[in-house]
Amino acid sequence: MYSESHCHLREVDEDSLKKASVELVLKAGIDMASSEEAVETAEEYGIVKGCVGIHPWFADDYSPENHERLRELAGSDEVVAVSEIGLDFFSRRTRQMERSDVVIDPEIQRAAFRGQLGLAKELGVPVLVHDRAHGEEILDILEEEGTLEIGAAIHGFGKGPGFAKRAVEMGVYLSIGRGLLRGENEDLEEAVRQTPLEWLLTETDSGDPTGVIAVSEKIAELKGFTRDKVGLAATRNLRKLLGL
Repeated sequence: MYSESHCHLREVDEDSLKKASVELVLKAGIDMASSEEAVETAEEYGIVKGCVGIHPWFADDYSPENHERLRELAGSDEVVAVSEIGLDFFSRRTRQMERSDVVIDPEIQRAAFRGQLGLAKELGVPVLVHDRAHGEEILDILEEEGTLEIGAAIHGFGKGPGFAKRAVEMGVYLSIGRGLLRGENEDLEEAVRQTPLEWLLTETDSGDPTGVIAVSEKIAELKGFTRDKVGLAATRNLRKLLGL
């Protein structure tokens, strides 16, 4: 019934996930090592699908050699998307996963982002995008690169109704995460209210996919639906995006 469009789980307890009615989990890569791990996990557990990609925090890792390695990894039948890719001009985590305000050069980020969008087009798989860029730059690039043909979602969506409206008009899904639960972003709440349910996904961006149940409940509260209706719709939407 429920689905996780973006997580970084390390241990998989399929019985617990199924007991919680979580039926589909996407594990994202953020660098080469985690992309390889995502493929390995997906090949071991039926409930998990893998995503490969280089996060904007590590955009300086993007190279012709790593591009080719991502292509090789994506050859697995269990890889369904290129993720986590995108832009982040506000903060980052270092190699030691410590917070830093010193970000990777924006032009390096844009080159890595566009290169991986090209890879996704070549492979015919959708992209799930990290968006901490200014304004609607992410949507502009998705449009310029022709990525709408393969499908896209904004991971951890946190912007307002105007961005959401344009994204939906472009055919881009919005993946709603635990940020909605904090109740601190009125623009995000209004965007969720206004966005048709058929364009919403659920995620946790964590190691515990069962958290999508709380996210579904909050979406349901904002939209006047039942939690189960939201969960079913988000799972249907994710399967449609991935072609499953």
